Amino acid sequence: MNAQTATIDWMRDAQSLWHQLLEGGWGAFIGYVVAAFIITRIVKQLFARYMRNRRHLLHPAVRFLAKLTTSLVWVLALVQALRAVGVDLVSILGAAGVAGIAIGFASQTALSNLISGFFLISESSFKIGDYVRVDSLEGTVESINLLSIYLRQPDHSLIRIPCEMLIKSPVVNITSDEIRRCDFDLGVDYSSDLAHVRRVIEQVIAEQPGLFTDDKHPSIVLFTGFGDSSLNLHIGAWCRTQDYHSVRYSFATALLEAFSAASISIPFPIRDLRMPSKTQ
Repeated sequence: MNAQTATIDWMRDAQSLWHQLLEGGWGAFIGYVVAAFIITRIVKQLFARYMRNRRHLLHPAVRFLAKLTTSLVWVLALVQALRAVGVDLVSILGAAGVAGIAIGFASQTALSNLISGFFLISESSFKIGDYVRVDSLEGTVESINLLSIYLRQPDHSLIRIPCEMLIKSPVVNITSDEIRRCDFDLGVDYSSDLAHVRRVIEQVIAEQPGLFTDDKHPSIVLFTGFGDSSLNLHIGAWCRTQDYHSVRYSFATALLEAFSAASISIPFPIRDLRMPSKTQ
């Protein structure tokens, strides 16, 4: 009899507590929170399924959109949940408005970088692994985010570049193609035979194993002007992008050796200083 009475009392207390929760709005509060949790889990799974097997530059934008969607779901759910338990949101939002203005002024740079990041991602001008140059900075792209990108410089240091800077400054994607041209600007002595110089350069290009020429990618030997002490030339030949630095070094070394063997002089400026004679 005592056990039966205790059970009845427990059921009566649970029912009373349930009615209090419902009357106080706490049942709706819990319902909104649980619903938000379920919806955000579904949203994350949908976005993860979309990004799976899609390796492209838009992943940062998709991840941002997923976070934005789940945040909006939680905000809406919490607003409704707080209303259900009688929380005055007007006074809370009024107090938050003053802080929001201050935060808004402080976040102008972040917003500018965010918008620039969307433009940068939509253009797809470079990808992770590319070697790019921005003003005086250059390195390999390690990560692309909506606010900034990270470059691994040749000395292995990591540098963060805001997206706003990338939009405002010219960005050179050095490894955008599989081939790249090795260019040199040099000058030869005024007494040189330009036709002979051209033949020597073309022979060097033909003998270098890392260089190649074809109909679409011919080598160039151009006369660019009369310098103060030399006949100026611009020469170039093509190589694989991944072999650029080693091929360029070999190309320069071979040019110097061929010029020396052919008695072609690369002059340097010479200045005569004339001092006025002392008068007695």
